[in-house]
Amino acid sequence: MNDENISNNVKKISSVNGMPLSKGSDGYNKQQCYVMKNHLPDQTLCSIYGPSGSYKSFLAVSWACHIATGVNWAGNKVNQGAVVYIVGEGGIGVSRRVKAWENIYQKEADNLWLVNRPVFPVRRSEISTLVELVKYIEDMSHFPVRLIIFDTLARCFGGKDENDARDMGAFIEGCDSLKNKTSATVLVVHHSGKDESKGARGSSSFRAALDVEFNVKREAEEQALVLSCTKMKDAEEPKSNAYELQKSELFVDTDGESVSSLAVIDSARRPKYLFPELSEVSNLTLNHKILWGIINNRLENGEKCTKKSIRDDLKSQGIDIKHFTRWLKKLVDDGALVDNGEEILLPSLPEAP
Repeated sequence: MNDENISNNVKKISSVNGMPLSKGSDGYNKQQCYVMKNHLPDQTLCSIYGPSGSYKSFLAVSWACHIATGVNWAGNKVNQGAVVYIVGEGGIGVSRRVKAWENIYQKEADNLWLVNRPVFPVRRSEISTLVELVKYIEDMSHFPVRLIIFDTLARCFGGKDENDARDMGAFIEGCDSLKNKTSATVLVVHHSGKDESKGARGSSSFRAALDVEFNVKREAEEQALVLSCTKMKDAEEPKSNAYELQKSELFVDTDGESVSSLAVIDSARRPKYLFPELSEVSNLTLNHKILWGIINNRLENGEKCTKKSIRDDLKSQGIDIKHFTRWLKKLVDDGALVDNGEEILLPSLPEAP
């Protein structure tokens, strides 16, 4: 049977049982569509997480405003569209952050729509209501809804237990249903756990279901955030960068006091400290930080961290490992790492069995 007949048979099977099929490497050169290139792929489930005060919601507002107005973010192209921002934590903070962005960028984010109450993906009725809202917004704005933001997971979890895999599974299923029915990317703003080195809070099934995950940390005491990609399912992870936040005066209240807010400035720079855990370690080079980051990422992902695996990771990034032993010794001597023979550990982690 020739290739044409096989291809025709595949099409017939696909049309009968509804399963999408391809043959061999067919489709390898298909370009991935995006909402924001290198950060938010099209029709995916994504998350940004970090501790309180890390500016993660300011980042979510920044991405929302750039996508809604079609303004590229930090040199990354955006696919303009309407954005639905679910203000799960209530209050007027998000609208003020949007206004600060509008003042600084001299653009009106008219295609950014705020839902000023929590929405619970675990409830089918809520998904149906949100799908209808998306259709209404698309009719009003004449743009497809590209992005739906839940801020935060905790406020939109519907009284369930974040640590329970079944409850988290129901949340994920609701997000997937919303994504499939609207063709939008879903972005969930989430908190990190008590031990920040172990990633986002709650059941690990959430991270497993994500296509993309970013960690946000405040840069020491600076008015800046450090953005690091911790998962990028089908593409290369963008490198970690720092972004400043700029203050904007919004209005004067009835007491005569100025009310202001902050907006993220999408000009990337190298972080002063890629990880706050290294803030007390002096005389660090970029290679020290990269080395520590590789080890931290491996341990966060539950992977063994041998010296061989670290060398391989460094080489894969094009880094000359001639001074690997010297870099490692400094981080161990300064208490940032523990050398347990062949395996490297973080001081806060128990020794591997």
